[in-house]
Amino acid sequence: RLIAVFQAGGEYYALDDACPHQGAPLSDGVVYDVDRSVTCTWHGWRFSLEDGRHLEGSRCRVATYPVRVEGDAIQVGVD
Repeated sequence: RLIAVFQAGGEYYALDDACPHQGAPLSDGVVYDVDRSVTCTWHGWRFSLEDGRHLEGSRCRVATYPVRVEGDAIQVGVD
């Protein structure tokens, strides 16, 4: 499983690294601190870093994972 880790607004977020539209890597996307979102570079789909929901109204969603920082390590919780 590929997981992308982002930093926005001083917080870390982890999401599946594949856009549900056509599988583009979200880790290549543009991150916006203002609304804590990432935009897919292939077709402009935008997702919330906080809960993974698609911000343009469709019901699709990207899985999110809990993140914690321990010293210099960023830890992501996976099932």
